[in-house]
Formats: sequence, C-alpha cells, structure tokens
Amino acid sequence: TTGATTTMTTTGATTTGNKMASFYREHCLYLPAMLGWFFFSAAISSYNKYIFGASHLAFPCPLLLTSIHFLVQWTVSYALTSLLPESLGGDRVAVMPWREFLSVSVPCGLVTCLDVGLSNLALVRITITFYTMIKASSPIFVVASAYAFGIERITCALLATVGVISAGEFLTVLGEVDFDTVGFVLCLSASVLSGMRWTVVQMKIQGLR
Repeated sequence: TTGATTTMTTTGATTTGNKMASFYREHCLYLPAMLGWFFFSAAISSYNKYIFGASHLAFPCPLLLTSIHFLVQWTVSYALTSLLPESLGGDRVAVMPWREFLSVSVPCGLVTCLDVGLSNLALVRITITFYTMIKASSPIFVVASAYAFGIERITCALLATVGVISAGEFLTVLGEVDFDTVGFVLCLSASVLSGMRWTVVQMKIQGLR
C-alpha cells in the first residue's frame, strides 16, 4: 500500500511538472523577449520625442534620423545572425534564394518603415502621452488585418476587446486639450500600418517554416 501511494504521488508530481513545463512553453517562453520589446519600445518613443519634439531639440529631419536607426538595426542584426547563425536564422537566410528573400523582406520592410516613419513625424506635433494612447489602438488593426488575410477568426470575446479599446480611443481624443489634427492622422495611420506590419511579418515568417 505504501509503495502504491508513493508511486501515485510520484506520478502526480510528474504530471504536474509536465503540465507546468507545457504551460511555460506555450505561454511564457517568449515572455522575456516581449518584456524587452515593451521596455525598448517605450524608451525609443521617449527618445524620439525628445529629439523631434518642437519644445525639445526639434531635430529638423525626422525621416533622416529614422533611416539611420534602421541602418544601425540592420548592422547589429547582420552581425548577430553571422555570429549565431543557427540560433538566429542566419544559416537559413544565407541559403535563401533572392526571390524568396525579397518576397519576405520587401513587404515587411515597407510596412515597418512607413509605420516608424509616420510615428516619428507624429511625435513632432503631438505629446508623448497622446501618441502612446493612439498607438495603443494597434491591436484593433492587428485583428482587422489578420481577419482580412484569413489568419484570425472573429469571436465575441475578440469583438468585445476591440470595442473596449475603440471606446478608450474615442475618450482619449475627446480629452486631449492640445489636439493636433495632422499629428493625430499621422499617428493613427501609423497604428493602421502597425497592425498590417505584424500580420505581414507573421505570415511571411511562418511561411518559411
């Protein structure tokens, strides 16, 4: 009886451990990367506002500086994928035909540069707080573009979430004292492109598997 109880306890512990490991792989494996992305996203937005804002440094060429940012990103990415090709996919890119490479890189690069470029132009005219609130509408356009491309199904819970975000956006616009129409349109356009951006990236990257 004692042996059977011990076996059952061990089996139960093993099952629980397997469930926890499975839960971690499904939901938490990429959590550190996501937290890092949120941190650096907030940091670069604050930095850009300081550089481009009319009440700060007021750098006159936001798109030029954005191009330099992308050049630095490309340099660092190329260096890392060259140093760690198996872990970061550099070996996959090295043998990729030019036609396949361009079919992946050009659409992703196009929507990304338009998203970031319009975002930086918007930061010239609006506050960082208003910018962040408008950019928070990106999940709406992620869902819309994912549905349009057939990679997401619309559910009641999803519609309710989008409805809450939309209501928050409406209240945000009403509560902005120094409302700038051009800045708002630029930021909202960037949010639309951001939604398309993540959908296109998902489609293209998953298509390589």
